[in-house]
Amino acid sequence: MISYEKKEVVEKWFYEFFTKGNLEIIDEVTTEDFLYHGSSGDSTRQKIKDFMGWYRTCFKDDQWELHDFIEQGNKLVVRYTGYSTYKGGWFNIPSTNQRVKETGIMIYYFKGNKVKELWCELSDANVLYQLDALPKGTHETFES
Repeated sequence: MISYEKKEVVEKWFYEFFTKGNLEIIDEVTTEDFLYHGSSGDSTRQKIKDFMGWYRTCFKDDQWELHDFIEQGNKLVVRYTGYSTYKGGWFNIPSTNQRVKETGIMIYYFKGNKVKELWCELSDANVLYQLDALPKGTHETFES
């Protein structure tokens, strides 16, 4: 059985922080010494807020689907899909107002009812492919 409190934190993360860009959510749902572990290294609360400022300029009208929740001890794992409209500003890729799909998995580590650490694996390469930033026909995985 998934903890209601943990699931509520994750839903706030996606529906308030990502969708609405509500930066106050980060202070509400994370510990003061929170760390985000991503492909470009570790980030603090402030860096995550800065990222969201950038993200909200590049991607609009996002919608999130939370598919799977797996809880073990102090960790809650979430598999998700997100859809958004690209508006430009990422690697100088021009905007065509294209709708893109992102998939990923986030692992939330809780201390009490707050997130102390978060790991994220997402489909950045596939999003770049959808935006024609990666040449077609160079990688069979993205061909469909």
